[in-house]
Amino acid sequence: MSADLHPQLDPTHLAVVRCPSGWQPPAFPPDAFVAVVAGEHEVTVVGPEGIFDDTAWSGAAEQIDPGWRRITFAGPLPWELVGFLADVATRLAGAQIPFTSMSGFTTDHVLVRAAQADLAVAVLSGEQPPPQRPGTNP
Repeated sequence: MSADLHPQLDPTHLAVVRCPSGWQPPAFPPDAFVAVVAGEHEVTVVGPEGIFDDTAWSGAAEQIDPGWRRITFAGPLPWELVGFLADVATRLAGAQIPFTSMSGFTTDHVLVRAAQADLAVAVLSGEQPPPQRPGTNP
């Protein structure tokens, strides 16, 4: 059994949204997890599915991908910590769980599909993933 990484599953269902480059999000909802990544070609927003019902948020959306859950690894995680996300990635890959990651100043997060969130928490807590049949994805 692997070490427990103490994952914390947020109950909120999230969406990942692609908006055009230069788009500026409106005010963030209070007490909601929202991440914005602005790049040369697009603006990506991660937030509670419900906020994208508001046209102030969804009006510029080019693509909305709902059905994500956030797993947090409470910090502070030191900047000198090496291999933490590699361990997370290895465990999730062993359970055939795709993910994406993001980091705050002292805290790391991964997003997994809602249908796989409980399994992801289990393997990140040190449990062995169930045996997989070739060509399947839980």
